[in-house]
Amino acid sequence: MNIDLTNREIELLMSCIGTNIETIKRRHDPAEPMTADLIEELLELETDLREALCRQDDGWGDPDLLMDQVVICDAEINAETQMFNAGVEAREKMKATSQAASRRALKFVAPGTPKSRSNTQDVDVWVPPPNDPAKW
Repeated sequence: MNIDLTNREIELLMSCIGTNIETIKRRHDPAEPMTADLIEELLELETDLREALCRQDDGWGDPDLLMDQVVICDAEINAETQMFNAGVEAREKMKATSQAASRRALKFVAPGTPKSRSNTQDVDVWVPPPNDPAKW
């Protein structure tokens, strides 16, 4: 059976179902098996209505989530990958235009050009000096 409902009618039905669930919880023990089953059925009905309301024009066709589970997972993975890649690209852009990038560019010299180093920079701390007591 198909029933055509407007968005407002679906919202009213969801509101009524939510109110009915709260009333059942107040009047009956929710841990009782029959009450728990009724609450579960009402929650599933509300979920189905919310899905019908939100998935009207998204181009997915059949709103059965069990049938579209693989497609949804692929879409989520694709979106996650795109977001990750966008973050990497943004960080790379920031690194390229940062002050640190300009300082790094100043410190490095192109290969083949003579390096002008100070006497202090030429000292190798791992080579012992000629008057080292270990060589006496």
